[in-house]
Amino acid sequence: MTLDALGAFKQAILAYRHALELDPDDVEILNALGVDYTRLGAYEKALEYFEQIEQMDPMYEPGYCNRIVTYTEMGDHEQAETMFYLARQVKEHCPLCLYNIASSLSERGQFHRAIACWQQALTLDPEHPQAHVRIAETYWALGDRERAHKHYLAELRADPGDIDTLLDLGHLLTEMERYDDAAEKFRRVLEQEPDHAGAHFGLGELALAQGRPDEAEQQFRLVLRIDRHYRGAHRRLGEVLLRQGRTDAAGIHLLAELRHAGEDPNALLELGQLLLEAHKVKQANAVLRKLLTLQPDSPAAAHNFAVSYFMMGDLAEGIRHCRRALKLKPDYPLALYNLAMAHVQIGQTDRARRYAAKAITLAPSDEQIRALAGRLGIVGFWAGLKNRLTRHDRPAVS
Repeated sequence: MTLDALGAFKQAILAYRHALELDPDDVEILNALGVDYTRLGAYEKALEYFEQIEQMDPMYEPGYCNRIVTYTEMGDHEQAETMFYLARQVKEHCPLCLYNIASSLSERGQFHRAIACWQQALTLDPEHPQAHVRIAETYWALGDRERAHKHYLAELRADPGDIDTLLDLGHLLTEMERYDDAAEKFRRVLEQEPDHAGAHFGLGELALAQGRPDEAEQQFRLVLRIDRHYRGAHRRLGEVLLRQGRTDAAGIHLLAELRHAGEDPNALLELGQLLLEAHKVKQANAVLRKLLTLQPDSPAAAHNFAVSYFMMGDLAEGIRHCRRALKLKPDYPLALYNLAMAHVQIGQTDRARRYAAKAITLAPSDEQIRALAGRLGIVGFWAGLKNRLTRHDRPAVS
């Protein structure tokens, strides 16, 4: 149990197995083994121990309750629910069962049902660990940042020094543009752990959001001194350097980020865009290709992928992926602008005019689009047509 508390699950399993040799019928030892094998991802082995418990003592409720977690992590949510109902037959009001089935519901995208279960768990046990955090994370994912904020604060009231919750709340407050409050949360983490890379990263993002690039650069460099593999640090430092016009230095850090990019779609989209700005076009193309395998229905990914081909001089592929972006999002002014530019270059002026005309109706104040439309001779015509339609109270052109 001490090894479990330290997170040393493999060593804990060895100790539990020795204990089991001394007392083969101890269901608590069997349950602990099932839990630890689940933590290590050895789900079939975990189920063996839980099923052994059920044969020995069908009324031992934790054997069902903990199997909810095992089946959830296996993606077998139907079996997770079966375990939940079996557990309730033994013990009707179990906060841990409610917490565990809520995780399964959340995995299935049933967010409001998940929140209801976590709240029921808190009704039964107001100090249930991590329940407020899970509710906060879910509200944040649903876009309800105020409710997320409320539940993070509730978790901190129970455990004021919880570093993970302080970090999450700091990032939420940054997103809410409550920069002073966010900085206070990151500094509270640094009071406990002065070399905490995540807290320095949060302060760097705050400085970047507030237009203090020198301070942001300092924080991101500090993050990389603490942990040179910290995900996102090279990307953010590259962004700062690009804003300062230091393109070559930015490119070095953006290429370094490629080794740690992972599969987060938002991070890949941002990295691809920054690589394009740093003129690392082939690498941007590879990143955006990966992103499109993860998110084939992303118009931004398809458009930026098209831009990478345009920058490499492959107009045919650029046009193809720009059209793909427009199928996903027909009212995409930038994609229309780039299609118009591409058709100008291949001499198809009539098509270019059509794309530019639609682009200017969607973004009439965009200077790039207006300049292109002006070169194609359609600005005056389009403005006049719009005025005539307005005078006669007819519907706008789509």
